[in-house]
Amino acid sequence: MNSHTNTSPFITQVVERYSCKHRTYCRTMPLSELLARLVHLKMVALGVVPYEFHPATLSLQFSRSLLVYCFIIAIISPLGRCCVFLTTFFTMKLGISVVRYTAMFRELLDAILLVIPPCYLLCQHAKVKQLFELSVEIYRSSLPLGIFPFWQWFRTCLLCSLVYDSVYGVNVAFNLVLPGAGIHAKYVQILLWSVLSQLTKSVVLLIIYGTAQYLLMMVDQLKDHLVAGRLSTNPVYQEQIRQQHHGPAGYLMFYEQLAKVCETLNDLIGVPLITYFLMALIHLTFVCYLILTKLLVRWSYITWQSILIAGIAIASYVIDLLCLMRIVGTFARTREESLKTQKLLLRLNLSPMDHKLKQSIEVFALQTLHQPIEFTACRMFTLDYTVLFSIAAAVTNYLIILIQFEMAIEQ
Repeated sequence: MNSHTNTSPFITQVVERYSCKHRTYCRTMPLSELLARLVHLKMVALGVVPYEFHPATLSLQFSRSLLVYCFIIAIISPLGRCCVFLTTFFTMKLGISVVRYTAMFRELLDAILLVIPPCYLLCQHAKVKQLFELSVEIYRSSLPLGIFPFWQWFRTCLLCSLVYDSVYGVNVAFNLVLPGAGIHAKYVQILLWSVLSQLTKSVVLLIIYGTAQYLLMMVDQLKDHLVAGRLSTNPVYQEQIRQQHHGPAGYLMFYEQLAKVCETLNDLIGVPLITYFLMALIHLTFVCYLILTKLLVRWSYITWQSILIAGIAIASYVIDLLCLMRIVGTFARTREESLKTQKLLLRLNLSPMDHKLKQSIEVFALQTLHQPIEFTACRMFTLDYTVLFSIAAAVTNYLIILIQFEMAIEQ
């Protein structure tokens, strides 16, 4: 009788928080369903998500016809842009120049690199669905972790995607307006094809960034709840804490779900991120090389329009790289917060407590050590800010080589 009386406040607290979470979801459901449908429609239309989405049940249904459509969209836009560029390049009578042939090489490589990430995700569609189901399972967890900040997560992801798309839109608009009446029709076709391929890239980055932010917020909630917890010598309270850690819906199970999400995400993000980092390296190298060549070799041919277009292109590529680094930074922060959770558990284990509770915390601490939440690119390197310095060093080396070739040809 006493045991039932003492444990009922804890059970009541769990039920109240879960009910509050459910009521909040029901109030925001109409607007969230509309936004979810719009985002899903964008992902399907741009050839990334071959699923029918049901917001009411938070479930995905695979569609083979959508898969075929997504493959066509993912392949046709980069290849269309490449074909227009190459036909224009070979029909124009141009002299031998490192700049021109570097541009042709960059265009061919871009066509390949833009196709790889969406097609890779489409080939891994079963694992993408598994990642979504694991995320929904975590969201529906009955742990008393409070209400998940859905709108904060959605605004963060949507704002990042809008900034990315807007910057590229400004770049395209300036490329169309600044050349004036002499702009070539083929150049307009290249820009229109590039818009479609760039939007597909934006959707792939949105999926990766949204999942990373979601996992970071869940790890933050788990860490904050461990920080807020207080130990007591009361055996009944210690048993409640033990159930929170090691129960059927406790922290141990919650962390295991987070580790599964991390493992699945690692299998999906490596190829797209490596591909996009390689594209950022190529674009920055080419644009910087083009500008330096103009300054060192062809100074008399420089116009203010070309300077402005080059500056906008560099800004666009730098922001592209910064968006990639923001994704990498989210992964790095998630790993740091996970390490703080390990330290909290190890510090908690030093406190005086019941043997059963101490054993449960030890099991939890061992699980965090053996199942770390960390992210790698195809298990080749850890995703952190050191990637930025590697790209900067590579751009500098390639610029020196290309400028030496150009100056030798001019002489």
